[in-house]
Amino acid sequence: MLSRLDILIYAHDGRGLGHASRSIAIGMALRRLYPDLKVLFISGTGFTSELIDSAPLDWLKLPAYATRIINGKSRGIDGASNFNDQELGEYRALSIKQVVELYRPRVVLCDHSPLGKHKELLPALQSAKNTQWILGTRGVIGAVPQVFSKPAIVTFQKYFKTILWYGDSKVLGDAAINDLGKRFSCTPIECGYVSRLSELSHGQGKKSDNTKKYAGIVSIPWLGEQTSEVVFNLAKALKNIGPEHGPWKLFLGSENKHQDQNPGHLLKGLSHVSLEPPGNQYAQVLPRSKIACIYGGYNSITDVLSLNIPAVVLLRSLQDEEQQLHMQRLVQHTGKQLQTLSEQEATTTALENAFRRQLAVTREVTSIRLNGAEAAARHLAQQAGLAR
Repeated sequence: MLSRLDILIYAHDGRGLGHASRSIAIGMALRRLYPDLKVLFISGTGFTSELIDSAPLDWLKLPAYATRIINGKSRGIDGASNFNDQELGEYRALSIKQVVELYRPRVVLCDHSPLGKHKELLPALQSAKNTQWILGTRGVIGAVPQVFSKPAIVTFQKYFKTILWYGDSKVLGDAAINDLGKRFSCTPIECGYVSRLSELSHGQGKKSDNTKKYAGIVSIPWLGEQTSEVVFNLAKALKNIGPEHGPWKLFLGSENKHQDQNPGHLLKGLSHVSLEPPGNQYAQVLPRSKIACIYGGYNSITDVLSLNIPAVVLLRSLQDEEQQLHMQRLVQHTGKQLQTLSEQEATTTALENAFRRQLAVTREVTSIRLNGAEAAARHLAQQAGLAR
């Protein structure tokens, strides 16, 4: 009989890269700390290859979910495979079930929700034998009905063993982790923030000989309702700042099936600003940038924290308010290193002033725990009975 998979890691596709980035970082830590373990990552996230870089982590690609933001709320739309949202959930449920039955993982780590985005984990949970299921959650979940619904809690209590909490209670306080434990009737394990770039710093990622320095890097990995206006104001702010601090690099994503709506043309004519799609160049440019302008997702925040880069953090108006709640705590802890602006506040003047202030900020080493990937990896290996 074929040997069993030791650890399977699943992340459903979010609008941003936080779910996949956290999960991949933990997979990378497992492969670094326990090179003989059989580890596999599974997701529909289109940027998986770029996030893994050259780390020895293998993965399976599922057809991707797609969403659109309407009045601050995420709505499922047809994916790139032209299956609708409901069909994608059903196909993915059957695919994950087959993977679990075939590879017979000792441990499965699921990010964010016990059921997955559209209950796609339920068939696998019901059919798996001798498999331990573990849930991993970001430090601040926000008002996400799928995570705290009664079916999700019942499913967790029936099939899951514990929760890995990817936060730092010295920063976020005890309320978030205590509330999580109360809702799910368990005691979560505090791991610290999970940082993919911290894992890449262990030498698994691609190295670049390019020593070019940048004044700033701007990352907008996916387009929302206010993106065009934000990019328009960004273009004017960067024109006013000019090239005196150095060149700027902007990584701009596109909305699924709506690439013609990409607002990158607004930056044409700015010789000190270059435009790229999101990709693995981001991790090479960020360490060589004086400041960053990012959105307030988990992945982007841990990126700048891991490199101690002063940042302007833009906040989207989403109904779960996760980013707003998270940043309130982080700003109190980091002081001038992080400055927030809502998309509505991101006028040309506000952006220009924020950039100039951050360019004058001295970098300070963060005291926030960013070793969550390693802590989670050690726990998973222990649960699998394979830790050294």
